[in-house]
Amino acid sequence: MYIEPAYIIAWLLPALVGSGIWFALRERARGPGDIAAAIGAGWLIGLVVAAECARFAANADTAHAFARTWPWCAGIGFVAWIVAIVRMRRMAVGAQREESASSNAARWVWWLLLIWIVARFLLIGDEALLRPVFPWDAWSAWSTKPKAWFFAGSAEPYVPMAEWLAHPRDALRTAAAWSYPELLAWVQLWFASAASVWNEPLVDVAWCGALAAFALAAYGYWRAAGLAPWIALVLVYGLVSLPLVDAHVALAGYADLWLAILLGFATLAWTRWMIARERGQWLLAVASALCLPAIKLEGTVWLLVFSVVVVLDIVPQRWRRHAVLGGAVVSMVGIFIANAIGSIHVTWNQIEIPSLGTFALAWHGVGGAMAESLFTLPNWHLLWYLVPVLLVLRRRRFREDRAAGLLGLMLLIDFALLFVLFFFTTASAWAQDFTSANRLILQLVPSVFVLAAVLLRPLATSDASGADRRTARASAAPRAPA
Repeated sequence: MYIEPAYIIAWLLPALVGSGIWFALRERARGPGDIAAAIGAGWLIGLVVAAECARFAANADTAHAFARTWPWCAGIGFVAWIVAIVRMRRMAVGAQREESASSNAARWVWWLLLIWIVARFLLIGDEALLRPVFPWDAWSAWSTKPKAWFFAGSAEPYVPMAEWLAHPRDALRTAAAWSYPELLAWVQLWFASAASVWNEPLVDVAWCGALAAFALAAYGYWRAAGLAPWIALVLVYGLVSLPLVDAHVALAGYADLWLAILLGFATLAWTRWMIARERGQWLLAVASALCLPAIKLEGTVWLLVFSVVVVLDIVPQRWRRHAVLGGAVVSMVGIFIANAIGSIHVTWNQIEIPSLGTFALAWHGVGGAMAESLFTLPNWHLLWYLVPVLLVLRRRRFREDRAAGLLGLMLLIDFALLFVLFFFTTASAWAQDFTSANRLILQLVPSVFVLAAVLLRPLATSDASGADRRTARASAAPRAPA
């Protein structure tokens, strides 16, 4: 099969642009894992930049989205690398050399895991290249817009069916998923237009690229956090070996994996900010989180939770109770206003969200189905057996380490929302038929691995994450008389 050179460039250019942005935002001399973090995170950052540039530059010529967009991306990358080179030359004096103190056994473990991970990606990537999109949600919801836009030559707007019927002469389109976010559609158009043909395997192998990029970024971030190379790679192995994760790569087309990866990258960058106080990482975390609603509707919920915890991190400790109280009041007022203007309808026994549907509030006993999904069906290996053990063994870290405490709080709120959704609304049917329940949990799994890495990392006296709490304990301790 002949591959257009532009298609190869479409894979390489995002990594060049994004790694330039990553290095431009870095605020310390090069340390362990930075190259891996820059390449992996850079590909994800660059692809989002490319998709947004395509939305701006190729809206009226979608079939040539790559040709119209790549000069913009190259320009952004050029500027980013100029800034990065200037900053790196200033920081070169304090550059750290990565020490290699691992035992021979640890090195063997590292190499064996690396070989297995590469082989795994080759296998699931080959699966993605062998088949078109399956005729489920991937086909009816997530590939409809980009495919129609590619063949139509322009990004014609999608509207509700009633509006489409009322304006038969306008250049409008409709579909069951007409209101779904469109960032992923522009990602697909980026690769399809580079290939000069709508070839679904060539488009959907990007799902494999996204997981590989996150795995590389995670390894780099976890090395920078102080984890030994083999421990960081064990965590990467644990994530990329999960059957449900691999299924979303091999049977590519669903948006859940992209949402999980962007949320996971937001937590990676955010924890690095909490540990090392690198402002550039805070900006990357916030930018990634802001992309979540542009991937999938439930990304708005994860963005809100992430925002709340990020604000708690910024607010001084003496003001946090007031901030929580103020946030609760603002949330209640927001719900009241949204209810008044018809954005949502909330009563004691149901919640109606026009874009998602109506959810009746009542207890649904789906504990058995959820337990089967998490512990007995071949979706998650031993993940949900091991996570509680790690939380118990490292429970003190939640008090000693701000990064662990705040990330744990974020995930606690996220899983509490899923508990309410599955056990108190009609979405319980998603748990009983083993469909969307696991996909929603999947969206949080990379962030769970980030929490695991934070709990396993060695605490250093220079950590910004634990410094505030150690200072607080020291100031609270009684002093000896002079």
